[in-house]
This record gives sequence, C-alpha cells and structure tokens, in this order.
Amino acid sequence: MSIYLTKNGKSLLYERIEKLEKELVDIRAEKAIAYTVSGDTWHDNPGFNALEQSEHRKATEIYELNKKIEAATICDISIRNTSSVKVGSIVRCVRYTQKNDDQIFIWEIVGLGESDPSQLKISYDSPVGSVLMGLSVHEESEKVFIPSEKMYVTYEILKFYLDWKEVGNEK
Repeated sequence: MSIYLTKNGKSLLYERIEKLEKELVDIRAEKAIAYTVSGDTWHDNPGFNALEQSEHRKATEIYELNKKIEAATICDISIRNTSSVKVGSIVRCVRYTQKNDDQIFIWEIVGLGESDPSQLKISYDSPVGSVLMGLSVHEESEKVFIPSEKMYVTYEILKFYLDWKEVGNEK
C-alpha cells in the first residue's frame, strides 16, 4: 500500500521520531545502570532484560517511521482536489445504513499520522477514509461492515470544498 504524507504530517512524524530518540537515550542510560549494578546481563537480571526489550522496541519504531517517511509520497494540499477524493480533499458525504438512520458527515482526508476525528480529519488509510478514496460527487462506496454497530453501511459523496472557510459559510 502506498504511503501518503502532507508536509504537516511529515513534520509530525519527525517530531515523533525526535521524542522516541530521546526516550531511547534514557532507556540506554538506565540499561547501563542496570548492567553495572548487577554485573550480569544473562542471569537473574530481569530489569536489564526488560530495558533491553524496550530499547529494541523503540529502535524498531524509529527505524519503521524513517522507512515510511522515505517511501512516502508528499501530497501538496494547497490546491485541494475537487474531482475525486484524494489526500487533502474536504468532503461532505452521507452514510447510508440498514436502519435508515442516514447521517451527513464532513471530513478532511489527511495523510499518515494526521488523523484527528475531533477536528474532522480522517486518514486516507482509515476504514472510512479508504472507502472514500477515489470517489467522485454522487458516487457511492462499496458496503463497509461496522463491527461496533454490527451492520453494513455505504457512503456517498455529496460535495467537495476548496477549504474550511467554504464549509463554515454553509453552516
């Protein structure tokens, strides 16, 4: 699967890596103390072993984030796509349910690591975002099963917006 980032998303991932690297330095310092106190890394040193596992997890996470950044396509969202759903699109859509309690949503489709449902931002690779990708106005998604609600739903794109100001003008 392709990885998409916006400039903001790339910055957020670099901030995450920086935080993880600081945590890794702290873990390595604690690990050195655990080794010195015990003098034995192989037998009866669960503290050292736990720190070693934590060090490995952090280093792996840093490596994986760097790989994602290197492999990512950077999306320019200064000009939003209004013909089909892409990263950066702001869309109004309706969710059709089996219970006929349809709901209208407005979402911005964002890149990896930028999801914030409270700000109406969903990632392109989220369950909803992934079914919206590529859809045009009045086009419906495939049926999607929502486990928490135990039902299938479909989404239809109603409108694209150029920016959040345009959304606000409609309310």
